[in-house]
Amino acid sequence: MFENKIFHINQAEIVKIVQEIKKKPLTYLVEINGVDVQSWNDYILKIEEKMKFPTTCIDSIDRYLDWIRDLSWLDSDGYTLIIYSYSQFLSKDARIKAIVMDSLKETVLPFWQEEVERCVVGGKSKPFNVYLVD
Repeated sequence: MFENKIFHINQAEIVKIVQEIKKKPLTYLVEINGVDVQSWNDYILKIEEKMKFPTTCIDSIDRYLDWIRDLSWLDSDGYTLIIYSYSQFLSKDARIKAIVMDSLKETVLPFWQEEVERCVVGGKSKPFNVYLVD
């Protein structure tokens, strides 16, 4: 059984991990440069685009949490989110950074690890890992 986690790693480690992920064609990979993400709007616009959300979430963290716990349109066996330059990610808004990271740790990862099986008809647990790279 897998465990969905948030990993703090360095640039050398992520190179190997990305190579492994790319060998798994049904794992959906999202890569974000933390330097480019300084606000909620920056973050949500990147996530919406890269995860192909059906509607915008710019005005609603609840909608964001709904879509990131759906992802049925991606038809994947698992998900990986990589945030490069994590120390720069939301560096000007510590409150939003805490909200984003807490929502991933407390809501998104547990959902995909096991809650999906109880909450979604035919729901299947899937790996969803987050790599924070500095």
